Order: sequence, then C-alpha cells, then structure tokens
Amino acid sequence: MRKLNQQKIRWIIKEIDKRERSTYRIAKTQDITPRWARSLHKCFHTTHQYPYPRKSGRKPKPIPEAEKRIVLEIRKQHPLNAVTLEKILAEQGIHIGHNRIHQILKQEGLVKDEPHKQRRRKWVRYERRYSNSLWHADWFEQTHEQIILFEDDASRFITGCGVFSNATSENSNRILKKRSNAMAPRNK
Repeated sequence: MRKLNQQKIRWIIKEIDKRERSTYRIAKTQDITPRWARSLHKCFHTTHQYPYPRKSGRKPKPIPEAEKRIVLEIRKQHPLNAVTLEKILAEQGIHIGHNRIHQILKQEGLVKDEPHKQRRRKWVRYERRYSNSLWHADWFEQTHEQIILFEDDASRFITGCGVFSNATSENSNRILKKRSNAMAPRNK
C-alpha cells in the first residue's frame, strides 16, 4: 500500500464522482484497496472536507503516575542516564524501558534533547550491485597485532587480509596491490 498525500486523495474523490472508472480501477491506480478509496470518498461527502492522511505509527500511551514516581525516586538516588536507570530498576524487579524513562526525565526537565542524535540518516547503508566494484578496508587490533581486512561490498567476501605490527598506509597498499594483482586476469 502506498502513502497518500492531499493531491492523490483529491484525485481519488474526483475520479469516483466522475463514475468513468470503477472504484477498483481507481484504487489499483493509487495502489490502495477499494475499501480505502470508498472510505475517503464517503468521508469527504459527509464532512465536506478533504480527509487528511492518517498519521502513521502508534498513539503514545499516557505514563502512569506510579511509574513516574518510581523513576524520579531512583533518579534522585542515582543521577544517571536512562539506560543505567533501566538496569538498576531491572535489578529491583521493575521493568521500565529506557525510552520510557528518558521520556519521563524529559517531561520533568531533568534531561535535554540532543539534536545530533535525533536526526534520521538519509541512508542506512550503501551497497554495490556487482562484485569487485567496491572494496572496503578496515583496521582493527587483536592480541597486540594490527589486522587489515579488505571486503567486497556486494558479496561481503573477504578479498584480502594482513597482519602487521602497526597500521600504516604502506601496509594497506601492500595488501591492496597483492590482492589486485591476484584478481587481475592473466594472459596465456
């Protein structure tokens, strides 16, 4: 199902009023169910206003006073963040999620919003379609040794790796050249 905007809702209502196409055809054009199309049409003709698309997501539940009181008492004893408070409450046998705890603390003015944490990323992750069109390199440390891995972005295949005493660009280039020479086609 597609999310409708005002322009699409107006179009659906006008098309149903014209009676040139069936409601089924109109609904399928907008990728919605015929029942939803009829409901929009009926809502418009009973209220004489264009129905606004419904807000997606769940309606927030009101926070019980007992829950607020528990969280605020724990916060007085332990001035910590919501995740840590959740663990402390869990040890006492009380389960309140850290998002709920944060919401309570925010309502009471004990915490503030951090704008850089609220922004949604425009992309989740990029991924190439074809193998060997992009490799990723990553250094990490294990048992006092520096390890580099080269990973193909499409197949997630480890194309090369190396173990060194230190992470340098020369060591990265050495492994990259070694792997790209191995991947190159050979002339016979």
